Amino acid sequence: MLRTMITETPFEQKWVLQGRLCKQWAADLKERWESTRGTREGRRCTVDLEDVISVDPQGEAILFEMITEGAALFATRAYMKHILESLKAVPKLGSASE
Repeated sequence: MLRTMITETPFEQKWVLQGRLCKQWAADLKERWESTRGTREGRRCTVDLEDVISVDPQGEAILFEMITEGAALFATRAYMKHILESLKAVPKLGSASE
């Protein structure tokens, strides 16, 4: 199960995720992320992953999508920090590294 809470302010959209970012829950998050894309324009977006306890490859894909769209993802637990570091190390498509 994955719980998703979104807090809206004039300058920020904050997502708090809790639970397992796996299988159908990852697909549901992707759908919700894409359906709220227009509401984030011009605002900072943060994603709190502190209470996410597991992530599968489908979950990693949506986290990567969030990163590439400019969301600031954060966590302090070792497991999620490792996931985020590995995702941030993946080169973004179309970016010039030289």
